[in-house]
Amino acid sequence: MAELVCNVPVPNTPQEIEQALHQYRIGDLSGNELFCHWQAIRDASLNYESSVDGGSRPSSETVQVPGEDSY
Repeated sequence: MAELVCNVPVPNTPQEIEQALHQYRIGDLSGNELFCHWQAIRDASLNYESSVDGGSRPSSETVQVPGEDSY
């Protein structure tokens, strides 16, 4: 199976991530191009999250999962 080569730059700053998300939402992308843009945004988000506060989110950005305390 051939490997997909993506030439979409990975955003580095929160502003670039927001701009990439906006372009992703309004863009007319499909197929491999859609996947490449999604992957760049995903990678940027994961990179940014791990760089903030040594990998843990500040308490103001903590995501609460309903029912989490029942497990």
